[in-house]
Amino acid sequence: MSAREACEVCYPFWCLVDEGSRSRMKEFDHEWTSRHHASKTSRRPGQLLVDFTGLVTICAIINIDQEGGAESTGLDLLISVTFESDYRDEISTLKDISGTYVVLRGPDRDMGKMSPFSSKTTASVESWSKAANWIQQCTSGHLACNVEANAGSWHPTRLLDLAFPTSTSDTFRIVVTSEVGIGPDERYTTLSHCWGSAQFLQLKKSSCDEFRKGVRLDKLPKTFQEAIQVTRRLGVRFLWIDSLCILQDRDDLSDWLVEAAQMHKVYSHSFCNISAAGARYSSKGLFFGRDPRISHTTDVRICLEGLGLRSETGYTDCSILDLEFWGHNIGQCSLNTRGWVLQERLLSPRVLHFARDQLFWECREHTAAECYPESLPMALRNGTPANFKKLDPVSRSSRLTASGNASNDAMFDHGVWNSVIRAYSNTRLTKSSDKLIALSGVAKYFATRIDDFYVVGMWRRYLASSLLWQVEKQAQVDGSPSTRPETYRAPSFSWASVEGTVITAPPTDTNLLIEVVDLHLDYVSADTTGLVRGGYIDLKGQVKPFEMVVKYTLQLQQLFLLVDGVIVKDPKKEDWENGPFVHLDVGQTSFDDENAKKTLYYMPAQKQKAPGDDVSYLLLDALDASRFTFRRIGVAVTAEAAAVEILNRPTPKQGHQPGTDSEADGDVRTIRIV
Repeated sequence: MSAREACEVCYPFWCLVDEGSRSRMKEFDHEWTSRHHASKTSRRPGQLLVDFTGLVTICAIINIDQEGGAESTGLDLLISVTFESDYRDEISTLKDISGTYVVLRGPDRDMGKMSPFSSKTTASVESWSKAANWIQQCTSGHLACNVEANAGSWHPTRLLDLAFPTSTSDTFRIVVTSEVGIGPDERYTTLSHCWGSAQFLQLKKSSCDEFRKGVRLDKLPKTFQEAIQVTRRLGVRFLWIDSLCILQDRDDLSDWLVEAAQMHKVYSHSFCNISAAGARYSSKGLFFGRDPRISHTTDVRICLEGLGLRSETGYTDCSILDLEFWGHNIGQCSLNTRGWVLQERLLSPRVLHFARDQLFWECREHTAAECYPESLPMALRNGTPANFKKLDPVSRSSRLTASGNASNDAMFDHGVWNSVIRAYSNTRLTKSSDKLIALSGVAKYFATRIDDFYVVGMWRRYLASSLLWQVEKQAQVDGSPSTRPETYRAPSFSWASVEGTVITAPPTDTNLLIEVVDLHLDYVSADTTGLVRGGYIDLKGQVKPFEMVVKYTLQLQQLFLLVDGVIVKDPKKEDWENGPFVHLDVGQTSFDDENAKKTLYYMPAQKQKAPGDDVSYLLLDALDASRFTFRRIGVAVTAEAAAVEILNRPTPKQGHQPGTDSEADGDVRTIRIV
C-alpha cells in the first residue's frame, strides 16, 4: 500500500521486485497461514522475527559513524530495508533485493531535496523541456562531449533516413551513406534497446530493396517508432538501430563481422544515444505513465533512541534519499545489464535514458534526472553507477587539459580499464561466445588513447599484474557457480576464459616476482580485439608444488595449501580465520586426482612491501609431464606473516620423481600458461 502511495522508501524498494515474484508473494500469504495454522491476528507489529511464520520486510536505522566524525554533516544515518523469512528460498529472487537510504539532517538537509514534477507521463512537454535543456548545455559548453564532433565527420555504413524527399511523417528508408552523399555536418542518433523474444522487422538481404524505397513506421515495434519521434524532435534527420542497419541473415555473418568491428565509431560519433532504459522488450516503447508524487521529498521525524545520538526532543527532522537511486533506475535496469549495451552507453558522448518514471541524463561531464535537473546531490554521486561516463578516457583527457595538466598517466588509464571490466563482468550475454567481441569496440576505443597492445581483455604494459584477477565468490552475475565455457574462448590466464564476475588486480610494474617474457595469440580474423582460437604466455618466476586440502565448516568449504607437508596457516589461529584466501576460477569439491598426480603448482607473484600487505600467488595445474605447460585455476591471497614465510621458503631439492623436473621445481624458470 505504501509503495502505491509513492513512499520514498517503499516505492523504490518495491520496484525491485519483478511481477512474477509479486504474484508469488501474494500466493504465499495463504500458504504460510495454512502451513502453520497461524491466524492473521498473530501477525502484529513488534512481533519477534523468530516467532513469525510469514514473509516480512525488515527496516533498520543504522548509525554508521559511532565515532562522531560525520555527525556534523548530517550523513551519519542509513536506513536498510530487506525481505526476511524462514521461507525466503522459495522465492529466490528476493534474496538479492535490498534498499539502502541515506538520512539527511542538520544544515545540509535540503541539499538532497528533489525538484517535483507534475506531469503524469514521460512523454510530457515538462519532461522534454528538461531533456532539451540538458542537450543544449552539453552541446554548447562541454568540451569532453564534443571531441568527436570537432575532430571531423564520420557516418556508419547505413542509417535510417527520416526526412528523405518523398517521405511522410509515418515513413522512413534505409540509406547507404557512401552512396547518398551525407553532408559532414549531418548528425545521427543511436538507439539502445532490449530485443526481447518477439519477432520484428529486420534488415536482411531479401528486404534491402524494400527498405531503401521506404517503409511505414507501423511495421516497427513501439520502441523503434518512439525513437524516431525523439530523433525528429531533436532536429536530427538520421538514426542508427542495430537490427535495421546491419544485415541479420543468420547464414551469412560477413556484414555483421564488418559492422561489429567499427561499433566503437558508431556510438562515439553519434550525436545522442537514446536509451530505452524502462523497457524490457522492444514492444514496450520509450514513454510511460507515472505518479508525480514520487518526485516529492517527504519530511520525516526519526526517533534517535538506541542510535547513540542526542537531541532535546529525542527525535530528528530529516529527508530520506535512495542511496542507490541511479543504480536502481539506470545501472541495474534490464537494458544496462546487457553486455552489448555497455559499449553503447560508455562510448556515446551523451545518453538520454527513458526510464519507467522519469528521464535521466548522462554525458561525459554531467549526470541528472528530472527530479534532480541541475545535478545529482553529492550523497548520490559516489561510486561507479553515477560516474559511469567518467570511465570514458576522453572524459579524463579533457578534464586534464582543462585543468592545465595534460600528462599521460598510463597507470591511471589502465586502472580505468579495470573498472570497465568489473562493470562488464556484471552484465549478461545471450550468447556467452560474444564475451570478447561485445567488448571489442571498447578495446579499440581505449587502444587509440592509451597506446598499448590488447591481450584478450587485458593490456600488455601491465600484463603481469593483470594476471592476478579473481572470480568473485566463484559465481556468475546471477549467483550461479562460475564455469568455463565448453567451447574455447580465451587462454586460462585471461578473465575472459571464465563465466563469472571479476575482481581485477591494480595495474603495477613494481614489487612483482613474475615476468611475462613471451606472448602468442591465434586470432580468428585480422581483428586483434576480437575472437581467438588459442594462445599462451611464457611466464618467468618461481614455480613451487603444493597440494590442495579441502575442509568443511558448517557446510562451508575452506581450502588450504599444503606445501612440503605443512598446511599454510598460522597454528595459533582457528581454521575459519586462517590461511590464504583461495579464489578458484571455477569451484571444485575435490582435488584428490590432482594431489595424487602432483600436478598442482603455485607461483609467488608479489613481494610483501610491508607487514600486513596482501600478496598474491598464481595457482596452476600442470598439463604435461615436463611441467612446462600449465593452465590457471585461481589465485591465493594472504597478508599473514606465517603464511608468507611458508609459501616463500626455498623448495628442498629432492630426488627425481616421475613426472617432475627436480632441477627446476622451486627455482626461477619460465613456464607456459595456455
